[in-house]
Amino acid sequence: MTDHVRKQIRAAAVTALTGLTTTGTRVYDSRVYPMQDAQLPGLRIDTADEQISISSMGVGRLCERTLDLMVQACVKENDTYSDTIDTIIKEVEIAISANQGIGGAKYVQLKSINVANAGEGEKPVAVATMGFEVFYITALGAPDVAL
Repeated sequence: MTDHVRKQIRAAAVTALTGLTTTGTRVYDSRVYPMQDAQLPGLRIDTADEQISISSMGVGRLCERTLDLMVQACVKENDTYSDTIDTIIKEVEIAISANQGIGGAKYVQLKSINVANAGEGEKPVAVATMGFEVFYITALGAPDVAL
């Protein structure tokens, strides 16, 4: 059995965001531990809430799914961290926009950006969380195949 489409979307996002100019290969899937200096600037990718509704009745019911894809840009706090965060946000927006069918999605749309300071890691870190809405469809009982 293949993975749930949620995981497929998350993996596709990691692939799409690996190699950006500012973050390079420092892209982590569902990272829960603080990022250390050697991992900065870097990205953490995760999937969060998901809303599901039945869009058709009968034998071949379809589930319309709206998934929250979270991309966190983490940078060391210094005199230029705001500029670095803004550059990463731009690079992520461009990369995700170029990959609308990511992991079988019908569309991906940036919904929010939140920037906060965190006391994680070896030194203070600034974290920009970008929330993307990912819309995809599966058949009822087949959450591992995007239609």
